[in-house]
Amino acid sequence: MTGAETNNGVDRELVARSIGGDRDAYRLLVEKYQSRALGIALEIVKSREDAEDIVQESFVKAYLSLGEFRNQSAFYTWLYRIVYNMAIDFKRKVSRRGGEALAYEEGDEGGVLDHHGERFVSPHEAVVQKEQRARMERVLAQLTPEHRAVVVLREVEGLSYDEIARVVGVSKGTVMSRLHYARKNMQEALRDVAPEWVVGSFDEDSAGAGQAEGPEIVGNKVNESS
Repeated sequence: MTGAETNNGVDRELVARSIGGDRDAYRLLVEKYQSRALGIALEIVKSREDAEDIVQESFVKAYLSLGEFRNQSAFYTWLYRIVYNMAIDFKRKVSRRGGEALAYEEGDEGGVLDHHGERFVSPHEAVVQKEQRARMERVLAQLTPEHRAVVVLREVEGLSYDEIARVVGVSKGTVMSRLHYARKNMQEALRDVAPEWVVGSFDEDSAGAGQAEGPEIVGNKVNESS
């Protein structure tokens, strides 16, 4: 049994206990996925306060909907889909009002691109990493929320293309297309500060980039190449 299968088995047991009224079991699920869910919401809405509200509401909605979870997918992909949909809905409502959520500042604690294990780095490496993160955040900020979400789900959460497709509700080809477009932009932004990251970083998506169903919408433009 793989680690993923073991993890899914644990989650299913916790879900079953939660449905049976075990609040401690659901609390364990919340603690397990809260920070990850926050990262997804934060990358879409760009406001920590709004992202925290979205995640809290998502966990409430997930709890009330546990009876609809059929174990046909992993619990986390089901949960991430709820978070994704609520964050996208929030973003669209803000846009319709003609406003924009208050973006988190570069270097805010808990930023999506900082969710890696800590280790000692030299002062020079720390400066380079900060520049890399800043450039990556600028590139991500220029993408649509839908594009940013697939990057986070793939690069931070490590989801497969099929899992991402289930979370965001698009075809696998469209997922690969969005990743290809986003990674290509990141490559250009990081070419002079992280050449080792650039080489071969998105080759795995290139072959499937043309499988998307129709042209991608990037910002307010149609991107035929993605």
